[in-house]
Amino acid sequence: MARRYGDSNVARIAADSMDRTAAGARVDIPERPVLADGVELVGELPGTGFVDSQWLVKRGDRFLQLTELLYRVAERANGERTLDEIAAEMTESGDRLVTADNVRQVVGMLIPTGVVAAGDRSTAVAEAIRERDARPSPLGLGLRMRVVRPRVIDPIASVLRYLFAPPILVAALGAAVLAHVWMYFERGLTGAFIDALYTPAFLLIVVAVVLAGAVFHEFGHAAALRYGGGRARGMGVGVYLVFPAFYTDVTDSYRLGRWARVRTGLGGAYFHLLFASALIAAAVAFGYEFLLVAVLLINLEILRQFIPFARLDGYWVLADLTGVPDFFSQLGPFVRSRFPKLAPGGTRLPRLKRWVEVVFATYIVVTIPLLIVMLVLLVKMLPRFVTVLWDAIVTQYGFLSTAVGDSDGIGIATAAAGLLILGLPALGIAYLLYTLTWRPLRAVVRQPTPARRAAGLVAVTAILGVLAFLWAPRLPFGGDAAPVGVQSFDVRERNHVRGAVTYDQRPPVGGRHAPMWQNCGFYAAPIPDQQGVHSLEHGAVWVTYQPDLSDSALGKLRELARERHVLVTPYEGLDRPVVASSWGRQLRLRSVDDARLERFVSAFRLSSRAPESGGPCTGGVGTPQ
Repeated sequence: MARRYGDSNVARIAADSMDRTAAGARVDIPERPVLADGVELVGELPGTGFVDSQWLVKRGDRFLQLTELLYRVAERANGERTLDEIAAEMTESGDRLVTADNVRQVVGMLIPTGVVAAGDRSTAVAEAIRERDARPSPLGLGLRMRVVRPRVIDPIASVLRYLFAPPILVAALGAAVLAHVWMYFERGLTGAFIDALYTPAFLLIVVAVVLAGAVFHEFGHAAALRYGGGRARGMGVGVYLVFPAFYTDVTDSYRLGRWARVRTGLGGAYFHLLFASALIAAAVAFGYEFLLVAVLLINLEILRQFIPFARLDGYWVLADLTGVPDFFSQLGPFVRSRFPKLAPGGTRLPRLKRWVEVVFATYIVVTIPLLIVMLVLLVKMLPRFVTVLWDAIVTQYGFLSTAVGDSDGIGIATAAAGLLILGLPALGIAYLLYTLTWRPLRAVVRQPTPARRAAGLVAVTAILGVLAFLWAPRLPFGGDAAPVGVQSFDVRERNHVRGAVTYDQRPPVGGRHAPMWQNCGFYAAPIPDQQGVHSLEHGAVWVTYQPDLSDSALGKLRELARERHVLVTPYEGLDRPVVASSWGRQLRLRSVDDARLERFVSAFRLSSRAPESGGPCTGGVGTPQ
């Protein structure tokens, strides 16, 4: 993904308003204003969707969008000119009278934004600016860390930029289309998936190749920017929404025209296509068919990047086409400018060209309800997502433990990579929750009176309490939480019968059963269903397995059967190698090494759902091995 404006948070300062975040700090207007350290005057913003020209100032890794009046004052703030001299120069060079008081007012607006240095008595201003810049945003790239610096990027991008020369670009895109048509419509992917899924080393290579493709994607942005005359400021990693993401800082693209910015936004997808085409060629040339799985994953990532409702490549391409630097950061000013009575305060957006205004309004009408729906789904589905994620982490940890015990190098590498991949979304979830709760908590703390702070704290606590009440039963932490994939059945009958019984589930999970129970333990021969069901009634977990399991798998089941109230038997006709059952619950597994098997036993052995939980599992029928 391409990152702009210091994580896309472009600030716009208009002549009729000022930044309210820092405005509360005391501002001392110097008689001879000077630009703050790290501030660079960029010039007019080319190719915008605004009717009037807009001007850019760079402050650190952020760009600020100014009106011409503010920019002209900043242009003359060199520490030598007084307010009167700046006013006189502007009056002489322009077509309207500018007084020293006008300049003083403008400087008072520029100081809280960090463009003009504050006076000696404005010490709180710098702190307010730093605090504002550090605010987390749910739609921003969080926890970002720059990994590659410009001195490394520039030489590579300078070479790769020639891939954007029109003859090369057309030929490369044509070849990519032909390669993908062949892969999807001629070759197919069945063999590729079989190779990748059933050979752990191949699956590990697919993951590594996809990551390499993501890095090449980022160099596509950098090379496109270099082709247009700009330079990337760095590459790194971060968390976007809840997922890890690579990024390239292409803020310098705003020095360029509209189509150069569009090319920069599309450069990542173009390089991803080139990378995928090279993988198809390698798969054909060397017979590595499993690489086609990586191609499919890369194609899906390209499609995801063009979703315009999050700050991914498609979002920036739409912003570049319309000439609005950043929809999300301009959304508030746009609404205030169109509905001044509903929102009388705050920054307003300059006049937009008519077609741009229509596109912007349409984007708001579509995006805001969609984001609300996504937030509701997040609140609803987060426990389930956390449960699946936790269960996958536990399962991968089980695989890692087994691989370490078997001294399986490939297995260790595969499991470790899986744990790393799963751990990053876990970190992303924690960070997303932080960004969603930070602003409400900060607003509560900053209430002017103790009574309002107390009321706000009560409200926030109540909301968190309701969420905890809804989420807690569905989260996997603590105690004997059920693993993912457990099916639940309503068992209404449990009376004793003699003779065979037909059950709705195979193996059964409850119902009518024999008068005597099966003694718990490990069996090498099948047992009657109705005796196993009686053991379930007493709170046992009945683990059934396919008769042709390997000796090592059977050894692990023997160990499991040493647990109290655990019955392990073979079962004919199972559709999975192992099926774990308790009264009213069942889990089907592809391997005895699946960590969910032990979690199922821990969660449902002697479960209160069993009608006679705690009843005997010895003294019945059968002699376990």
